Formats: sequence, C-alpha cells, structure tokens
Amino acid sequence: MSGEQAKPEGKGLCNLEFLLVNLGRNRVTAERLIELYLQNYPVLCQRLQHAVQQDDRTALRDALHDIRSSCVLFSGQECVDQARTFEAAVRDESQTVKREEWMLLTASLCNCLQRMAEELKAYLDADAR
Repeated sequence: MSGEQAKPEGKGLCNLEFLLVNLGRNRVTAERLIELYLQNYPVLCQRLQHAVQQDDRTALRDALHDIRSSCVLFSGQECVDQARTFEAAVRDESQTVKREEWMLLTASLCNCLQRMAEELKAYLDADAR
C-alpha cells in the first residue's frame, strides 16, 4: 500500500499508512480492524445518542471514550478532536448544557464517524480489486 492509497493528499480522515507501520505491514490484521470498525461504529453512535437523550453523563463519557479510541486506531484526528471537545464539555459539571446543543455535537461526531467509515470501506473496496 502506498501512502497515496492510505491517505490521498489533502483528503481523507485516516492515516492507514501509520496503522500498517504499527502492525508490521500486516494487511490482514489492518483489514480485520477496519471491518470491526465498520461493524461497530453505528453502535457507538447509537450509544452516544441514547446517552444524550437520557442525559446520562457517565454513559456519555464511556461512549465518547470508546469513539475516541476507535478513531485513534486509524489516526482519524478530526473525529478524535471532536470527541475530545465533547468530552471536555461533559466533564464540566458546572456547565448547564441544553440537550439540543449536545444533540448537535452528537450529529456532528456521528457524521464524522460515517465519513471515516466511507473512507475505510473505499480502502477495502480498492484493496479487493
């Protein structure tokens, strides 16, 4: 895999080259990790949405932590940054947050996860050719 395949210049959310280097160029493992992300990211978004709807800060922190961990694996920095910003807002107990504001943050983060999933799926599709 070339660096261009991993992350086209100026485009993309992931750095799959970094992942491959860390896996000792084990493409099978990288592909399996991508498949796991593709299976699990909708569940992460559902957990996040449910936590916001229930105003459950503990569940929200847990969901955000899991999302951030999933994105770090693929060097998905934009999604990581969004999750960190959201986590900071959740940690600030003095802040009175309207559910609508958290729903907007949730929608934005889930959109980022979706875009990351599309990029990872495109990588798997291109690799299958």
